[in-house]
Amino acid sequence: MQSTHQIGEVLLGLEPRMRAVALRFTRDREAARDVVQSAYEKALRHRDQFAGRARFSTWLHRIVANEALMWLRTETRRGRGRHEPTGAACLDLPDPGESPYQSLRHTEERDRLHRGLAELAPDDRQVVVACHLEGLSYEDFARSKGQHPAAVKSRAFRARRRLAAVLAPDP
Repeated sequence: MQSTHQIGEVLLGLEPRMRAVALRFTRDREAARDVVQSAYEKALRHRDQFAGRARFSTWLHRIVANEALMWLRTETRRGRGRHEPTGAACLDLPDPGESPYQSLRHTEERDRLHRGLAELAPDDRQVVVACHLEGLSYEDFARSKGQHPAAVKSRAFRARRRLAAVLAPDP
């Protein structure tokens, strides 16, 4: 078992990925941060239950997803749950309950994402849109293109990294 310091470093390294997982469920940056923090607390508290049969990141991903689902259930019980489109469709529809400032910010983020996607190579753009915005699995995408799933995962990883560099705020 790793020390708490080593686990903390691993958690920090995985935070952007885990926040993206939480954001897919919550569609709210603040809520996603809260979900990840809660998941990290649980992971640290129960780190002795990590059996090592899967990668640590996989185990942590499951904890984050479960925390996000619990957050969604709580929001639904409080009457704040919304039925929203998923995948690429959610990029085109602003939240009807958002303020004008939030709507403007949402539109700017959407436009920035579209510009970033336009800068990717067509094959890279296709895998990012299909697998990360529309929710198609790597296996299904690979099967539809006659490719190996590992090759698709690799291309998606590189494409996401390039997209993140394009979308990074200017210094």
